[in-house]
Amino acid sequence: MRCKHCDKECKNDNSLRNHQRLCKLNPDRQTTPFCDLAKQKEIADKRKSSGRVNQWSNPGYQLSEHTREKMSRSSIGRQHSKDTKEKISNAVNEKIKNNDWHTSLAKDHHYNYNGVDLHGKWELSYAQWLDANNISWSRCKESFKYFYEGKERRYTPDFYLHDTDEYIEIKGYKTDKDDEKWSQFPQYRNLVVLMKEDLKHLRII
Repeated sequence: MRCKHCDKECKNDNSLRNHQRLCKLNPDRQTTPFCDLAKQKEIADKRKSSGRVNQWSNPGYQLSEHTREKMSRSSIGRQHSKDTKEKISNAVNEKIKNNDWHTSLAKDHHYNYNGVDLHGKWELSYAQWLDANNISWSRCKESFKYFYEGKERRYTPDFYLHDTDEYIEIKGYKTDKDDEKWSQFPQYRNLVVLMKEDLKHLRII
């Protein structure tokens, strides 16, 4: 089975249908929130020139000013104080240094979804959302080298999207270690980090 646009070989009817729908050579190509390649290149160029990583989702996920204002008003009185945020951040970073981070969270919350081991309900909900939108994906198996606290380490994002060649990270709380992972991620690769606000905006959680 081959794509009528680019002649790529596909494994089955479903794979062929999904590929042709998103094929770069398809003049009537459909887009997903991840498919604006021109914008992705623009972001990558800015990121490369500034030396910073794009730690958030691409522009398809940006909230309007009206929505941001509503969210800000609704959260008044429920936000942590600056002192509390600092205490939380220090506690989390201390756990990371002691290799205690996630031992009672993601590692203990596994979900078997069609034979794929997912960590936490957010990853499960995201995988279900991808399938509902016919977006081809797999659990990411590729790891990337980075350095943290003087040691060489490996980072493996959560998901890989086949048709758009993107790596997806589902993140609830960002740490100093995450900053290092993302800032050292290869500039020629597309990494999208979805935080709680992004998942809510997409109505995934």
